[in-house]
Amino acid sequence: MERRKKQKVVEELRTKLKALNNMFLTGYSGMSMAQITRLRRELRNVDVEFSVVKNSLFKIASGGTKAEALKDKFYGPNAIICIYKDPTSAARVISSLSKDIPNLKLKAGFLGAQIITPEEIMKLATLPSKEILMGKFLGLLQGMPQRLLYVLSGNISKLMTTLNAIKHQKEQA
Repeated sequence: MERRKKQKVVEELRTKLKALNNMFLTGYSGMSMAQITRLRRELRNVDVEFSVVKNSLFKIASGGTKAEALKDKFYGPNAIICIYKDPTSAARVISSLSKDIPNLKLKAGFLGAQIITPEEIMKLATLPSKEILMGKFLGLLQGMPQRLLYVLSGNISKLMTTLNAIKHQKEQA
């Protein structure tokens, strides 16, 4: 590859890496072209990009980005999984395809500023989607005022019962 082309690839990759908030690094050694195509197609369906990158260019491009923390994993044939929206959907796709494609090896990744291991990526696959979690959270928030009102009214009614009992005792005495 010509020097100018390499510089252009590095700049494009650096721009992409700076914009990313979530990314997984994976090895693809031993995968057939059909398997890579299937993986790309499945990931594209959940708004995720699968890109094969040359390690030397990736090392240069990752400087000054969150991906720089993964430099120790830049060996062998690597691909990056660029996640633009929901990382759980990408993890689900990888988890389901890793059963059919045993050569798909996760190396590491990052979610925001946190570096995650392959095991943590696979745990992400078991989480509900963002929409479901937000729905559950909103349900909890809606139930909280009712619960608070119930608890507070219970204490007030107990106080009233106690005061009425004291009043009744004083009236009889």
